[in-house]
Amino acid sequence: MITVTSAAGGVGRLLVRRLADRKVPIRAVVKNESQAATTRRDGATEVVVGDLRSTSTLDSALTGADVLYHAAPTQIIDERPIIEHLIATAPAKGLQHIVFHSVIHPDLHQLTHHHQKDIAEGLLRDSGIPTTVLRPSHYMQNYLEVWEFLQAGVMPYPVSPDSVMGVVDLADVAEAAAQVLINPSSHTGRTYDLSTVELTRHEMAQIWSRVLGHPVTAIRIPPSSLTNSLNVLPALASVVGHAVRSTKLNSVGHLVRGAQAASNPRDMKNWPADAREAYRTMMTHYDGHGLPAGDLTVLPALLGHAPSSYEEFARRSVAEFGRIDR
Repeated sequence: MITVTSAAGGVGRLLVRRLADRKVPIRAVVKNESQAATTRRDGATEVVVGDLRSTSTLDSALTGADVLYHAAPTQIIDERPIIEHLIATAPAKGLQHIVFHSVIHPDLHQLTHHHQKDIAEGLLRDSGIPTTVLRPSHYMQNYLEVWEFLQAGVMPYPVSPDSVMGVVDLADVAEAAAQVLINPSSHTGRTYDLSTVELTRHEMAQIWSRVLGHPVTAIRIPPSSLTNSLNVLPALASVVGHAVRSTKLNSVGHLVRGAQAASNPRDMKNWPADAREAYRTMMTHYDGHGLPAGDLTVLPALLGHAPSSYEEFARRSVAEFGRIDR
């Protein structure tokens, strides 16, 4: 039995599907009944509904499991209690291996999210429990948050278009995780960077322009707007102007729907205040410094083939979501 936490998340859903395709028994951990229904459709054999910060949820997740894939939601800031409980109870529950979903460059201790992952990695490393660490880069799919804006010809995001970002496709992260989970003993004690390519958002916008067939312009939204929406106002004229020049009257509907989606990205308004502030700080750092990729040779070796390029991801996204001019 493989337990997958955050099984309704971006990586979690794809991972459950890949394991189900391999006929592996999966226990999925999700936070509510709606997500439970989703993960059952994805192929989960068993479902645990609860909060990862609850010891009873963790105990239910671990009992009878051989391998654990653990990924905590972004809005959980302090992972230490979760990891400490896993370490304390795993041997008695019969758990044989933990695959920990970390982040690229956890040594960026000025960023709370990265620092917490580094703490968790250290605890697991010192525990003696067989562990594998996966360190994914910034997800290509993060930019689908501005899907409607892309249709209008603009790519607004709270990071400078000039910042170099290492990126990776969620599908490749899930496939790499599945490879490790199927044969965990071959990966004991290993730490894997999961990075595909480094791009600025200007370069990403050029790719979207080719794929969508109209000009797409990358625009910086102040990271401070993540916690104070009024700070987005100075960028609105640029967003609207570039959109109208790119897709003319077709831009109107996309801009309206894009603005509605952007009013609460990632459901951030329901996050705790410390999680919202940690996310703003992280985006502010990326705005000024970018986020370099890790070792680019690791992911192809794990997958056994070249990972998805950004253009392949973009074309697949268009095929999945469709290009709708309305």
